[in-house]
Amino acid sequence: MSSLKCTIPGLSLKVFGRAILSLSKIGDELYFEPLEDGLFLRSVNSSRSAYGSFQFSPSFFSNYVIGVTDKDGHSEDDDDDVLRCKLGMKSIMAVFKSLPTIDKMVEKCRVSLDVAEARLIFQMYCRHGIIKTHKLAFIECETLQAVFSKDMCPNKLTAVAKLLCDAVLNFQNNQEEITLIIRPNYVALKNYVDDEPDPHKVVHTELTLSPEEFEQYQAGVDADITFCLKELRVSDKWIL
Repeated sequence: MSSLKCTIPGLSLKVFGRAILSLSKIGDELYFEPLEDGLFLRSVNSSRSAYGSFQFSPSFFSNYVIGVTDKDGHSEDDDDDVLRCKLGMKSIMAVFKSLPTIDKMVEKCRVSLDVAEARLIFQMYCRHGIIKTHKLAFIECETLQAVFSKDMCPNKLTAVAKLLCDAVLNFQNNQEEITLIIRPNYVALKNYVDDEPDPHKVVHTELTLSPEEFEQYQAGVDADITFCLKELRVSDKWIL
């Protein structure tokens, strides 16, 4: 079973907390998976229509030690023995409740897994020698991974983050869903209106973007995709 001991510098703690905050807008559970190539934080919404994942490479931490051992303490390399766990989002959000000022209050944070007690431990080393310890209960689970192949997609759009952020700002805050329309010579975003008896009572918003505004524009097939705007706004807040 895997064990983890890592240290997050105080200056990097806000970035780590912002990732958890973003995932909390998607799902009620945080999937925690320490691997050799980094620590993965993931979440999915209840309908499994939105998924978020952050990978923190070992270089993000001031030290990152992961070991996989059997019950006798011998090293193992089997990925099936890596501990994959999940915990309630509310419990871990309590650790980062002072996110705006956390980098000024905390000098470093040590994270470890207590497999025997089924606890994920955060130790905040604050100023004046104060240490705050949070022991969060977790349960083991299967890995959470969105299964798809980008190479098989006929449509591929790549743009700078600001283009998407500015486009989303055109929609009302209470807008729940939008439709993405892809054509060979343009992309459009418009608000989705479902079964409105009087269309004149609804504000209609539509934004059109030309292929020249994208770094990569590949429109292999015409597509109209309607999706929830809430999770897209979560991504916008992270990249801004």
